[in-house]
Amino acid sequence: MEGVWDHIVNNIHGNVTPYEMWKALTSLFQNCSDHRKLMLKDKLRNIKMQKNDTIQKYLIRFTKVRDELAQVGFTVSDDDLVSIPKIWHS
Repeated sequence: MEGVWDHIVNNIHGNVTPYEMWKALTSLFQNCSDHRKLMLKDKLRNIKMQKNDTIQKYLIRFTKVRDELAQVGFTVSDDDLVSIPKIWHS
C-alpha cells in the first residue's frame, strides 16, 4: 500500500492477495464500454496518412488503434484490416 497513490487506496483496501488487488485495479481502469469500442472503430476507419508522414509512422498509428480495440475485447479480422486503410487516397 505504500507505493499506491492516495486516491487509489480506497479501491484496493481490503484485498488480501496481489491477484485481488490486480483485479480491483483492472476493473477500475479498464474501459470496455460500447461507446469506447465505437469510438475506436471510427478512429481506425478514419486514419489517413498525414502530409509529412512516413509509412512507418502511419502503420504505427494504425496498429496502435487496432491494439487498443483488442484491449477492450474487440478483434478486427484480417479482411477488415486490409479494407480499412485509406493510405493511397491521401
